[in-house]
Amino acid sequence: MSLTGHFYTCSDKILCGLGRMYAGGGELTENIDDVGGAGTAEFASKAIDIFYMSRK
Repeated sequence: MSLTGHFYTCSDKILCGLGRMYAGGGELTENIDDVGGAGTAEFASKAIDIFYMSRK
């Protein structure tokens, strides 16, 4: 499942913004870590950064 295919066009700018939000602290970070374990939000954020940089 992809964001672009099922919800909205996920540009690089949007994807990078989501990554920053995931690890930005607060409720979103807490929710991600609650589901995936401590550090999951930071891991996902870094994975998005690496993915983005690999496409440049």
